[in-house]
Amino acid sequence: MMFLFTFICLLFPIIVLGDGPTLCDIVNIPNCEGITKQARRNSMGSLPSTSSAANLNPANVSFDRGLGIEAIAQSGNSTVFNLATGTGKLGGALISSNVENGFFGNRTIESNEKYLSRNRYKKQFPSKKLTLALGRKVINQRKYALDAGVILKSHSQIRRINPGFGLSGRFQMFSFGASYYQDDFFLRQEDRPQSITKESYAEKFMVTTYSAGVRIMNFSFDAGIIRSKIKFWDDETFINLYSASYRYKHLLLNVAKRLEASNMVYFENDTLTNRKYKNEVFGSLQVSLGKYLIAGIAYNYFLLRETSFNASLYF
Repeated sequence: MMFLFTFICLLFPIIVLGDGPTLCDIVNIPNCEGITKQARRNSMGSLPSTSSAANLNPANVSFDRGLGIEAIAQSGNSTVFNLATGTGKLGGALISSNVENGFFGNRTIESNEKYLSRNRYKKQFPSKKLTLALGRKVINQRKYALDAGVILKSHSQIRRINPGFGLSGRFQMFSFGASYYQDDFFLRQEDRPQSITKESYAEKFMVTTYSAGVRIMNFSFDAGIIRSKIKFWDDETFINLYSASYRYKHLLLNVAKRLEASNMVYFENDTLTNRKYKNEVFGSLQVSLGKYLIAGIAYNYFLLRETSFNASLYF
């Protein structure tokens, strides 16, 4: 609740003061509403939602005027909620970190027993974090643009806020992005790997992301890297994301591939294997149901090879 109060306080000046009307406030054109809200950003436009893009780079927040609420439901798990708000030039997002150890999230440590049980029973990673992303349009021209953002990650058990920043830009049909932020994790005695002898274990680490992409008419293609180094693993983790999207009228199709190089074990054939390189795929289909509601279905969003359903409501 305290973090939600902080989020409201930080965004209150943005919502109240605003930045004046945008083109979409004056002219009612199809590109200003519906399914295009999920892909109208300078970088990583092929990711399925603003929350998944902003979690990687805060400059990818939604700048659309108003408030958006995203809900992601998966059987046997609590519904995940994300919030986004914007004025046209400023934007903010409050993101649940249940996406940690998910398809579009970073990899962090958990015990083999917990990891095996989660995958067998399709249980999301029980993260104790919330992510606040704030962004602003710095340059917004027809042929080129630049956005900047800051990110704050809060861990309820460690009670510490980790900062970071990001940039995203566009030059004609090409895009780029980069971010750098601190993160941490905390393992209780019952969650820690057997090699950790302490009753609990906490560690802070750095995460760097890079992305590049191209948009051709209704197609978007992006490639991204998530890089981090956790002392416990004594090796860097690299996650390569390749994603594509296609928008047709009120439909949005997203596909992605995740190539991970880490010391985390891999779940296959109902057991764990020691595989450094791991491959996963993702797919989703979303549809606009009127001007303010988007609904969809996704596969492997939480990296459990599960099916989930999502809905985004805009005010």
